[in-house]
Amino acid sequence: MSVLAAVSDDDNFETVLSVAEQLAAGLDQRLSVTHMTENRDASGSERRFRDDVRASLSDAGIDAEVDLQHVDRSGLRPGTAVGKQLLELTEDVEIDHIVIGHNSKDRMTAVREGHTDFTVAEEAAVPVTIVPDSVDP
Repeated sequence: MSVLAAVSDDDNFETVLSVAEQLAAGLDQRLSVTHMTENRDASGSERRFRDDVRASLSDAGIDAEVDLQHVDRSGLRPGTAVGKQLLELTEDVEIDHIVIGHNSKDRMTAVREGHTDFTVAEEAAVPVTIVPDSVDP
């Protein structure tokens, strides 16, 4: 069983990762980190980001795995679509808890794009921790 941390290369990923690390260590579970990317083939910067996350987790002393996951953001409400794709990913592996970040949006953007984190929280079969963008690790 494991804790899944869904991260993207944004200003909030370190906080999400820190919360997920603490949760996995406290529950004595494996940490699976998925970097959500729009590219089917990972770019050099995305691979560097993945490798940097791997390096920081190796220093943490917990059992962790980091991978890249392509998500399709096309169509209406791309944030909602990404949330549903993330949920599909969790069905393939044994996940006990999901940790995901939240970035505030104005009302129009939220209506147009949807929220990945809210979609995951509403539809997940396991507990979800949403880390707001204003929390210090």
